[in-house]
Amino acid sequence: MAPDGGVYPLKGKAAAGIILIATLSCLSSLAFLLWGLIIEGPNFYNGQECKMTYSRFQFLPLHVPTDHPNRYRLLKFTDGRDPRHQHFYPISGSLLEGYQTQNTKKSNRNNINGRLLELHDNWCLLPREEIDKNTSHSEWSDVPYPHRGHPVLYVPGHWGSFSQSRSLGAHGTRWTGPYNDAKTHQKIFESLRSGKGMHDGTQLFFKYHNSTDGIEVLKSQYQDDFVMDVFALDFGEEGAALHSSKILKQADFVTRAIETLVEGCHLGDSQTGITIVAHSLGAFSVSASLDMNPHLASKGWVQNVINLASPLQGIPYAVDSGVHKLVQNLNERDSSTAAKRNVATISVSGGLRDELIPPTLSEGPSASFLANLMHDTNATTSFNSKFGMDHRCIVWCYDLLTQIRGVIFVLTMTTDRGMNPSERLNIVRRILHQTNHTTTFKEEVKTLHERALDVKGYAALVSIQIAAPYYLNYLLKLCILVGLAHSHLLRPLFLQHPIKQYEKQKGSMFKAGLEVSISLLAIPSIVTTSSLLRRSEFHFFGWSLRQCYMHECELLLGTTFVLTQLAALVYFIIVYGVGFVIDKISRKIFSSQRQQLSRTFGTMMCYMSMQSLRLYPITCLPLAVGLFVFAGETDVMFVSTTIAPIVFVSLVILVLLKLIFKPTATNIEERRMTFAIILISLIKATYGKFIYAVAMMKGIRDDNKWYNNEMLGSFTSSLLPAFLAIMAVETHDAMTQNMLHWKRRTKSDFDVVAVIGLNKAHRFFLFSNTFLVTWYMWNVFVNYAGDDIVLPLYSIITVAMSYWKCYPLSADAMNIYSAIADDDLSLHSESKDKDE
Repeated sequence: MAPDGGVYPLKGKAAAGIILIATLSCLSSLAFLLWGLIIEGPNFYNGQECKMTYSRFQFLPLHVPTDHPNRYRLLKFTDGRDPRHQHFYPISGSLLEGYQTQNTKKSNRNNINGRLLELHDNWCLLPREEIDKNTSHSEWSDVPYPHRGHPVLYVPGHWGSFSQSRSLGAHGTRWTGPYNDAKTHQKIFESLRSGKGMHDGTQLFFKYHNSTDGIEVLKSQYQDDFVMDVFALDFGEEGAALHSSKILKQADFVTRAIETLVEGCHLGDSQTGITIVAHSLGAFSVSASLDMNPHLASKGWVQNVINLASPLQGIPYAVDSGVHKLVQNLNERDSSTAAKRNVATISVSGGLRDELIPPTLSEGPSASFLANLMHDTNATTSFNSKFGMDHRCIVWCYDLLTQIRGVIFVLTMTTDRGMNPSERLNIVRRILHQTNHTTTFKEEVKTLHERALDVKGYAALVSIQIAAPYYLNYLLKLCILVGLAHSHLLRPLFLQHPIKQYEKQKGSMFKAGLEVSISLLAIPSIVTTSSLLRRSEFHFFGWSLRQCYMHECELLLGTTFVLTQLAALVYFIIVYGVGFVIDKISRKIFSSQRQQLSRTFGTMMCYMSMQSLRLYPITCLPLAVGLFVFAGETDVMFVSTTIAPIVFVSLVILVLLKLIFKPTATNIEERRMTFAIILISLIKATYGKFIYAVAMMKGIRDDNKWYNNEMLGSFTSSLLPAFLAIMAVETHDAMTQNMLHWKRRTKSDFDVVAVIGLNKAHRFFLFSNTFLVTWYMWNVFVNYAGDDIVLPLYSIITVAMSYWKCYPLSADAMNIYSAIADDDLSLHSESKDKDE
């Protein structure tokens, strides 16, 4: 029983029960995560249902006229057995890419010899009569076997490699490994050598005009002899999702590569042009290229595009908001100009087993297909139990690429016949979906989810969804949401005062544990309820409330709860674990000195800001420069184009150091929460810009001067608000220290705690924080360009709240308190003199 006969023992048991339930819930969430990462995830995402496509690949490097440095390359796939290309190998020398060079870094290659192939080398294998007619170069007139296939350009994605095209190239030559029963190796060799028994898909006899049945007959008769010459782009395995500038630079090189292929293969008057096969984010490089250079489509150079595992609706794992903005702009322009481009676009999704791209994001504006359903056309019924293929498997799976080769052949034939994109796509749909061509892509994805739920079960499917890497960005946003909801909603409204009794009765540790436990249960429940409301269908006068975003609609509620609870664990570990340790260390290293009194909050904040910026050129600038001089492969270039990136990187480091290592004065727990929210939000807002600035520092120049605006925009929207919020909180700490120092100096009995208690937040801030938390919670699973607006909004609220809290601690108020104290002391001394 409580000392006053109340119900405290019951409340104590209830508090202990809440802590126990929260502990068990967190252990269950961690168990789901480990179960997914160790058992269910690898078994589901890394299956062995696909047969490997084999080849003896040799990539020929081609010269591309461009102003870019030699970071990007255009290469042509060749098979070592192909007699058409063997005379090029001595010319390319050590620049030739094969099995031996795949495991050797370029920087470690010695004795580099050879050169890039030029146009006059006839790397496109034009017929002799066409060479003699259009060029004056006759040095290769004696070279045999100039028989080219249909040109196909492969564009890799995020951290993708040109070598991923070797399987597609093998299907182009028809040397695909031990499964090739249609032609023997000798027949393939003879057809490539003589040109008989091979064609590029054009000028075929077609007695059925444009009927679908005629296309199917023609496909069965001529597809075995169809040859593709596959070219591949090498972006140096660059991460296109890190920053929008990378996609734009890749798009510019895609344009240069297409123009080179058109010139080298004499495709200016071609009816079919080039077929592009893009993997993953390569689709956005192609889309941006076509958008910025309309002549590529208007002249017929690009008429067919196939996207493999491409997130056409949005990149789920991209952190930089600029990437989401670029994708949004491209999609808006594609929807308005798709009909004018005369380009047939096909999207093939890896399905549920694509660990990086959810199938709902792969739906394109034209024709979309699931990879497992494309299997079903020629495979056995065992494929019906499959859920697709992983993100990399889609570029080498033999059965799928067999279908892709057939699609390219059909697109080439129908384009050569003058069919428009809509007619071409209708024929492709008929061929690929012979039995269920009336089913929409969304219905197929929904059926796939239902089948997975039936086969795997609810718990196993939750662990599988958690193991998908594309939820990392959502985990970061959920950490921000948990910090906002805990420190500015639950804590001030429901937790701070009701559980304050436990701090006196059972200690501060128990009180903190109870507060964290309630948040670990309440916040995931609220977020899960919000997600349930977003996907619920309520109709009011023709308006639907269903607002779930793409794959959020297919996300299990259990997955939402577990992801939110894991994010809450990360946040509280930062606040009460890492933050506590760093705070103790920083207090020993950095002594907290009392600041001088100032008349206003603004002048005090300006003074402290100048004190912080005074160390900027001494510490941060050499740190940023030295880091990338010794860590990078190239030296930092001190030219005019690198000044802005160096300043930007240094400022980011300065703000991060201020967030992490600055000792605190008062209200340590609340300050750590504020700084944790700013820290996570700042990392999310500046991650892509920081990487881009580092690339600029290392000499990777961009001729477009928009990067200065990029740095300036990030500074004004992210760095400056975060820095001002830090300074505002530190100003509040300094003014509180001055109050405490005044009490010790005057030895007054003045109630300082009561004065500091005056600095509570106004109700306006409570309403604004509630609105911010509600808005961010409603959009936490949505990727859009306005993601990072939470940082400046939260920083503005933090500065305003700090100003309001510091009003009773201003210099004017301190003078009034001093006058009261002086009067009290004078009266006390006068009475003492009279007594004596």
